[in-house]
Amino acid sequence: MNLHERQDLKDFLSSLYGQQVNKWPMNEQMFNLTYELVALSGLCSGAMDFVPRPMPYGISPMSYLKKELRGIFLRSISKNKKQYIVCIGGAASRMSNKFKEAALGM
Repeated sequence: MNLHERQDLKDFLSSLYGQQVNKWPMNEQMFNLTYELVALSGLCSGAMDFVPRPMPYGISPMSYLKKELRGIFLRSISKNKKQYIVCIGGAASRMSNKFKEAALGM
């Protein structure tokens, strides 16, 4: 990894794990764990596409349901897949120990 790639990786991990990342080596093992984290988050984000959004007060349930079904379909076929913050945060929390072990060379 070149210097810019290491810095990009460190910036991303810092947004999830805070200042402790400054002590971690930015190497292939950290990159592979980050790839695993994003893939894990992607599974969650894909499932979140099918969660209906809250129904606003005063709207007919049938019109809301039609609109939500259209929205679910459009989110599911979107080519620009996004990561939901709750998903990336959950994946980061689950993988925290793996990153800490990698930082220690384990």
